[in-house]
Amino acid sequence: MDFFGIANGVISTIEGWGYIGIFIIIAIESLAIPLLAEIVLIPAGFLVAEGKFSLIYLILISTIGSLVGSLISYFIAFKFGRKGTEKLLKRYKTFTFLNKRHLNKSESFFKNNGPLTIFLSRFIPGFRHIISFPAGFSKMNLLKFSIYTLIGSGIYNSFLILIGYFAGTKKEFIWSHFSLVFSGLLILFVISLIVYIKLKKKSR
Repeated sequence: MDFFGIANGVISTIEGWGYIGIFIIIAIESLAIPLLAEIVLIPAGFLVAEGKFSLIYLILISTIGSLVGSLISYFIAFKFGRKGTEKLLKRYKTFTFLNKRHLNKSESFFKNNGPLTIFLSRFIPGFRHIISFPAGFSKMNLLKFSIYTLIGSGIYNSFLILIGYFAGTKKEFIWSHFSLVFSGLLILFVISLIVYIKLKKKSR
């Protein structure tokens, strides 16, 4: 497998998206759609090291994207309520892994742990996709929801971007060991894909 070709292809694609493309992807990632910010923001951080993106702009845009996606989920749940949201998500189940069981678990976790859950969930892939719904069901204070989301996503997005940035500053070392690094990322992606497929089968 041509690891270098694949890596350069991913980085070139993200560079072509620009800030607007990254904003859209991260906003979608914050909905109940199983995308991974990790496979976007880490390569974007690599581009920061090459001087093709601004570190500050990238952190701001990705964090605002996280907030926008989360607010969409929040307002869907706020407007339609629990049953209405469940029906809506069931209708579009092709694009989301969320079902009644997942809603029950996220709602229970939110009630037991309070608003701090919104902050903590930003660091948990998969869980951050669904936690905005119980916040909407419970009609959590919008300002608090937005603040917790901004702080949590800002910290986590910065962490991912800085991983890519520092990797970019050690480019020669990364390239010389890239087959190992890329294999690890590929394994993580495959595991995430398997989990997603199993969740889809259970929901059916």
